[in-house]
Amino acid sequence: MKYAFFVFLFLAVLTFSWMRIHQYQFEQASGYSFNIMDFELPGSVDNFNTLLKAWSIEDEKAFVLKQLWIDYFFMSTLFPALFILCVWARKMVIEREKLLDHKGRYQGIKVILSTLAVLQLLAWIFDIVENVRLTNWINQGYADSLFLFEEMVRLKFFFAIAGAVTALSIIAFTRFRKN
Repeated sequence: MKYAFFVFLFLAVLTFSWMRIHQYQFEQASGYSFNIMDFELPGSVDNFNTLLKAWSIEDEKAFVLKQLWIDYFFMSTLFPALFILCVWARKMVIEREKLLDHKGRYQGIKVILSTLAVLQLLAWIFDIVENVRLTNWINQGYADSLFLFEEMVRLKFFFAIAGAVTALSIIAFTRFRKN
């Protein structure tokens, strides 16, 4: 399980690096500064539409669309890595219960880790929906409504961070705690 986690983590880092290199090359060639968070959390539909107008030149538009395309690869490695991390931490908790002969002692922790693992799949879905909506809005040049858009983005980040922090904390606890 840990090998699968490290493979997906490596692929996520590699894909993230690909996005950053693509961004760096674009910024050097165009002189523009790009921040994906401006697109993900614009604050209002008016702010978003203003941003779209600012990025409406074909080269800029093509750059943003390619970043979204690369993001599909990134999310296809990051969220599975976080899913596996949560499942791995749960497995370590089960092994600890067996080692200490305390069956069921950590039931709450196992439920939390299982829930966080499933939430990584939901976060992945949210990220896909986010990219599809962004792509559509960029192609049409405006957004009518940001209904639940920013909420999904915030939840996606919350689920990912909660899963990573909780699973890593529990892995560290089970690995270094003697009893």
